[in-house]
Amino acid sequence: MLKPYSLFLLLPLSLALLLISYSVSADIKQINQASFFGLKLLDSDISKVRDQLWNIGGFKQARSTKRKRAIDKFFISYHVKDTYYIEFRYTSSGKLLSAKRLYKPQSIHFKNKRTPIQTREIALDLIAELGQPTQITTVAGFRPYSKFKWETDKIKVIIDREGSEYSGNVFISYQVKTDPYFVASLEP
Repeated sequence: MLKPYSLFLLLPLSLALLLISYSVSADIKQINQASFFGLKLLDSDISKVRDQLWNIGGFKQARSTKRKRAIDKFFISYHVKDTYYIEFRYTSSGKLLSAKRLYKPQSIHFKNKRTPIQTREIALDLIAELGQPTQITTVAGFRPYSKFKWETDKIKVIIDREGSEYSGNVFISYQVKTDPYFVASLEP
């Protein structure tokens, strides 16, 4: 039997659990609606990606990927000066599988200095769009840094450094989760 005063103790706890579950479901919706250069990742395919980048302008496609259907790599001409390249990978049917943006080591975009870009600076921009990360890992080494991950059952977003080393360039990787054994039905 519960005592009358114990109900007052359970009320804040149940309210806190309700708010946590609401914020988690809101974060899942935000993560699933992630966009990359204006593209909704879950709805994109090869033609939408190329059309969007053509409309934005300032991108030059790598000659090695012009005739390929599985990968597109674009170098930045003038639009986004803090980035080396962006890369898209597709399934055999042309649906977007992953997108990656590789940052240059130094940029004045985040600070008005030529200091190295930190993963947390990029993560702060994504937190405004996607909400709090589902996992933050401190990668140990000579100079430790933080690795950020947002993940749902449909999409995974990672901010890390190349080679998982402090001296590696920072990148953002968006990966759309697909079932490799899924076969579409032929019924109309």
